[in-house]
Amino acid sequence: MVTLPKDWADSVGLKKNDSVSLQGQPDGSIVIYPQGARKTAERTIKTIDVDTVSDREYLYRLLVGSYIAGHSAIELRSSGQISSMVAGVASSFTQTAIGLEIMDESDNRILIKDLMDQTEMRPAKSIERLRVLIKNLLTDVLDDAEAKRKNIFEGLNDKDREIDRIDWLISRQVNIYQKEYSLARKIGSNLCEITRSNTASRALERIGDHTLLVAKNLDILIAEPGTSEVMKEIVSIGREVCEQISMSVTNWLNKDMVMANRCIEESTLLVKRTEVLSRMAANLDQNGGMASSTIAGSLRRMAEYAMDLSELAINSAMD
Repeated sequence: MVTLPKDWADSVGLKKNDSVSLQGQPDGSIVIYPQGARKTAERTIKTIDVDTVSDREYLYRLLVGSYIAGHSAIELRSSGQISSMVAGVASSFTQTAIGLEIMDESDNRILIKDLMDQTEMRPAKSIERLRVLIKNLLTDVLDDAEAKRKNIFEGLNDKDREIDRIDWLISRQVNIYQKEYSLARKIGSNLCEITRSNTASRALERIGDHTLLVAKNLDILIAEPGTSEVMKEIVSIGREVCEQISMSVTNWLNKDMVMANRCIEESTLLVKRTEVLSRMAANLDQNGGMASSTIAGSLRRMAEYAMDLSELAINSAMD
């Protein structure tokens, strides 16, 4: 038998003779979980006073921030008529963010609610999806570069937006699980693993940004004469970087520290190759040289992110 504070027991719907679970923690403390209680921790509604917001980009950032913070609902409220700008931003945001829908709309209020079961989409699964998206995006860019197709950058924004929306979801889930640890238990995870998911997601999102930067500068480079050798080296390094990124994520998911260590060694060699690429860029004219130098810098950062992910894999394997 366990004696519990009455106010807390009432707040979670516990009655006399109900069962609870006890779980020991690494610091020696014990966490008590109600079994079949009426509800878990109450998630919140975030209200945004749109009368104080006149810039659509700022409003969009507020919505993204509220979403990532883990609120179960976001309310946009005005003392008068909701403007068409606010309604348009709300609609655009719900079409981008995963799991949200506009559930109520009136002259002075828009209510956006989270309809997603947070135990259905696990962060590790989302990381695997990010790995596939990043690999496909980078491969497409390098294939176009090798074929010397023009306008490589065109059409990549939608793919980058998909990467961003998954990164938002993972950040949101991390915040929710940290506040409602019972949800983390339901998916068989712990706070260390969940926090590492956020670290991995941010690294992959940055890799996606660098891939777009590479594509934009490849468009410049293709138009310049005398860049064939540099282009060939960029494609060669890029394909190896792509492979290391993909392997580093797989090693983290599998907690394979032996392969992770190999990835670190191979990615270190790729960093050195990007330094050679930078020196090759110095021999080109101004436009080609600047584009090549920027690409070399992005490939270097991507290789370093692969190393970071591999180090994360080793840390996870040592738990």
